[in-house]
Amino acid sequence: MLKFPLLTMLAAGVAAAQGISVGVIGGAPFSDVAKSSVVGAVQSIPKSNNFTVGPALQVNLPLSLRIELDALFRPYDLDLTLSPLNTVKISGQQWRFPAMLQYRFSDGRIRPFIGAGVSFGHLSGLSSGAKTLITSGPGQLLHQSDASPVIGVGLDVKVPLIRVSGEFRYTRQSVSNFSQFSNLNQAEFLLGIHF
Repeated sequence: MLKFPLLTMLAAGVAAAQGISVGVIGGAPFSDVAKSSVVGAVQSIPKSNNFTVGPALQVNLPLSLRIELDALFRPYDLDLTLSPLNTVKISGQQWRFPAMLQYRFSDGRIRPFIGAGVSFGHLSGLSSGAKTLITSGPGQLLHQSDASPVIGVGLDVKVPLIRVSGEFRYTRQSVSNFSQFSNLNQAEFLLGIHF
């Protein structure tokens, strides 16, 4: 039992010495995957739990640059009301895989940073209603995957043995997942712990 924590700490130490850090990142989105609106007789009511979480990998480069790769999971849930007696429940997971080039200002314990890149997104685990009950018009599933621009600004703080980062990140989704109900502007606050 004691071997696993020791191996984990050793691997984290070797990675840090090589300019590679691993960690976990999570936070709170400011908006849902879908927006609340009414188009004709169809009403969209988002009901997602607003959190995102996943692993992070950072590779330090010369000139105060680094590459960050994340795998972010976010559940989503929305109701599409087609008539007073007909509501389709849609649920699943949104996965985002952002790849960002970041520039870190200054040296020391506290380092602000900015970053930009591309975020690859995919909706998975779609409930059957998303694919079979709404085949045209508002609420129709259009795209399950996208590649979108992402930008971020944040702050790294070194504390003993770890580095904590806080970041505001904005992704402009390139395509709509659901016809007329997708929220293309995705902003979130993320907090990361890196070894």
